[in-house]
Amino acid sequence: MGSTTTGFPWRWTVTFADDIQVGVAYTLGMTIAKPGDEVYLDAPYLTIRWRSIPQILYAEWKGFATSVEFRSALLTGVRAIRERHIVGYVSDARKAKVVLAEDEKWAREVWLPHAVDAGLKRMAIVTASAGLGKMAYDDAASAMDSHGLSMRTFDSVASATTWALTGLKPAAL
Repeated sequence: MGSTTTGFPWRWTVTFADDIQVGVAYTLGMTIAKPGDEVYLDAPYLTIRWRSIPQILYAEWKGFATSVEFRSALLTGVRAIRERHIVGYVSDARKAKVVLAEDEKWAREVWLPHAVDAGLKRMAIVTASAGLGKMAYDDAASAMDSHGLSMRTFDSVASATTWALTGLKPAAL
């Protein structure tokens, strides 16, 4: 029989009796929803959640999304922006896979006007510290920043959230 312990509200360590002899522990990462939070999408490639505290839309990319999944997910985000009157959106793309060129174009031409019309003002993207994904998101942020939506990339969820909520320039964080 196993036992569970927790050091943090979002992380559980499970130890099975057989593993005690070899010193193995398993850690499950899980987000604990707070009262008032609402999940708009929970799929193998992405979770989109309205966070009641700090009143922000938060997306966590978990892997590759097909074009249909990618576009549908972005439109789900627009629905949440409209319903919750969201001005700041944090997208954690550290685990995201490559976005196809035609999907990037669709995001600029279709998603962006819908998101801005719905009221979105700031989009913060958390990227890996280096690599092709970071370069692609930096380029996308530059391209979209001049179309009525301020978009920036960050190395941490905390700094991305602060900027998305307040609009403080990254140098001021």
